[in-house]
Amino acid sequence: MLKLSVIVPTVDRPAAVEALLRNLDRQTRPPDEILIVDQSDLEDPALAARAGADSRIRVLRVRERGLPRARNVGWQHATGDVVLFLDDDMVPSPSLCEAHLARYEDPRVAGVGGRVTGGYDSPDGPVGVFWPLAGRVFRNFGSSERGEVDHLPGGNMSFRREVFPRVGGFDTAFGGPAIGEETDFCLRARRAGFRLVFEPDASAKHLQLPWGGCRGGSFEDWVYWHAHNGMLFVLRHARAAAWPLFILGRILRFALFGLERGSVAAVAAGLKGLVRGLVTHRARQEGARCA
Repeated sequence: MLKLSVIVPTVDRPAAVEALLRNLDRQTRPPDEILIVDQSDLEDPALAARAGADSRIRVLRVRERGLPRARNVGWQHATGDVVLFLDDDMVPSPSLCEAHLARYEDPRVAGVGGRVTGGYDSPDGPVGVFWPLAGRVFRNFGSSERGEVDHLPGGNMSFRREVFPRVGGFDTAFGGPAIGEETDFCLRARRAGFRLVFEPDASAKHLQLPWGGCRGGSFEDWVYWHAHNGMLFVLRHARAAAWPLFILGRILRFALFGLERGSVAAVAAGLKGLVRGLVTHRARQEGARCA
């Protein structure tokens, strides 16, 4: 049987982590190990006690925040054949772990994404598709249709452990709320020849808690990282023909944000994010050439 490691990145959500651990205990096929990657300012004594009483649970304290960094720490410490990432505010169905592992009975499958309900994922439309010509990402992970996909939902996705060293892990350049980091990883995995599938039976409800997590400290911070990560993603994965339309669309969106909130700072943050995204992309290209 394949050994399953569950990775749970968390920031300042001890009650959510405890609820998730209780739900993982009720799985029809419980995980073999659970790694909580805690980037909170303060250590939670209740979580430490829980880990001390359950040999399957390990708490990894990481001072520097960032979701891609937390994911990398998690898979680097995991010992399972399959590594499953769950957001700390997920409510997994009782058969979630079992459904993920079932798809790995096919040796061609390298990654599995589960259904996500309760959030912004629509049940309709193309599922997990990326159009490089338009630079457009379709999620729709609320769907009930299984099949092969281009990318997976970050809060409910798993991979064979050997995928990570081949792909190079998650890119920590996707900062702030880390928009696009999981899609970037999946598209790089696809380019490396790995097959990804969507399995609706591996279902979880996303609570989208309004506190904690990797959200920025202000709206302007969010706009900056939304622009930065979007620019980095599009330059890396979309066709050049899509770049001008993406930039124009983002500038119009920033202008709308500024009008809605009466904030010139939001417009400035967005423009700065676009420029910094271009700089980050060029730096990453230069680093790859020198490696």
